[in-house]
Amino acid sequence: MERHHLRKVSLLTAVVVLSSSCASLHEAGENYGTALGCIGGAALGSGLTYLITKDARKAVAGGLIGGIAGCAAGNVWQKREKALAKIAAEEHIAIATRSLQSQERGGKQAVGIVAQVEDRGMFDTDSAQLSADGLRQVRKIAAAMKQDDQNGVVLVVGHTDATGNASWNQTLSENRAQAVGRILQQAGLNPQRLYFQGAGASRPVAENSSATGRAANRRVEIVGLQNEALMKQRLEQEGSNLAYLRYGTRTTEATQRTAVTSISSARRSAKNHHSQSKSASLPSGAITSDQSVSQTASASSEPANGKNWVDFGGQPVSSSTTSLAANLKPRSSGFSLISQANASGVTESCLSDSARVSGVARNLASGKVVETHTTTDYFTGMNGRAWAGLVNNHLVTLSPVSVLKDNATVVGNPKVYITRNYQNSGNRHADPAISAIANAWEGEESILYRVYLPADQQQPLSCIDLLVPKNATKAQQGQLFYSSHSSHSSAYMAAYSPIRS
Repeated sequence: MERHHLRKVSLLTAVVVLSSSCASLHEAGENYGTALGCIGGAALGSGLTYLITKDARKAVAGGLIGGIAGCAAGNVWQKREKALAKIAAEEHIAIATRSLQSQERGGKQAVGIVAQVEDRGMFDTDSAQLSADGLRQVRKIAAAMKQDDQNGVVLVVGHTDATGNASWNQTLSENRAQAVGRILQQAGLNPQRLYFQGAGASRPVAENSSATGRAANRRVEIVGLQNEALMKQRLEQEGSNLAYLRYGTRTTEATQRTAVTSISSARRSAKNHHSQSKSASLPSGAITSDQSVSQTASASSEPANGKNWVDFGGQPVSSSTTSLAANLKPRSSGFSLISQANASGVTESCLSDSARVSGVARNLASGKVVETHTTTDYFTGMNGRAWAGLVNNHLVTLSPVSVLKDNATVVGNPKVYITRNYQNSGNRHADPAISAIANAWEGEESILYRVYLPADQQQPLSCIDLLVPKNATKAQQGQLFYSSHSSHSSAYMAAYSPIRS
């Protein structure tokens, strides 16, 4: 109940936003960080006091207290910003910093900082072991995060590119984040206030189809915040941050453009890409996108999907095909870490994506999972119900569909059932269930519910995108993607608007 109450207060009184410009943020921090903190702290302090007490005199006192706290917070932020910039120059590594600010009635107060540290040899290949250079760099970063502020919390998040197995990437990123956390502890930070998380390849900041993009995605994110409550809110919303939908999680140009290329051209792209990425070491049993393309190409002597193929009556996907993700409007109310600018420009469909696997955050000292979900309320019709709709006389059913209202959190993956010729022949016997993985993102009015089918098996479907209004029992729009029966044809898309059963 206490956590729920704190969440309500924060939702009503403070909005934390990411700055949309690293350059302007860096300049403002170095020149005016302390001043911004003082002004923002005074505004926030008086605003909160007045909301709680409705007493103007107490609000003035609250403003003074907030101003003092804001000055201190701004100064801490300014020092850390400068220290990290110095480390980046000394070590010749890319460190992008952004502030986390609270905003109330026009006043802003620095409540934290986010540093994205690009992994350029920081870890040994395919390992959570810090290299000699990486150890030196992290120790310097630890000293910068430690100075002046011993009361806040620090969250370390590991990120990988999308090469290889998603589950392995998540585990690797978690182990790396924990390793960095241990260095922070050794530098003197309290392990009770240190946390780590492995996001794997689920939050790309660049295309995975190029070596440059993959290098940018391999990074360690270090977040300093004033308290645990703010950290929990960040954890919740980063998991469904629309900004990460701008880039897909496919690693090769061939797989990323499956919708408009033939399998024969995919074979050529995979061969060319292999020469660029063959130096990357992967765990035994991991399947790269190059391998999956090769497997698909080697099976091209037979019709795509073989006997599993179903004619859904769709049209070839082309460059003019509009993704439903582009219709998802960013949230404009409540606590949000999503920049309007960063959340726009989402144009890729599920064909350019793969299932995104992200881990939970844990406390470094205890290993205990950070609980972020405050309710068990589900979106309308998404409380374990089945969703079904006809596509060219075939019944396609997703069950169960389970999505919590807390930042569109998927709490159960669905199975896909295809009942062929349901409408015409009266067939009521579905094909064997296909286990799928679902991700969801929350917009202002709707939810994007994305279903991925196994890529390493020949299936009648590739993936499904649904745009579902928050209080509706029917999908507003839906796109079902599948392969043509011909092995040398483009992918196809059919409209799919299921209703809850």
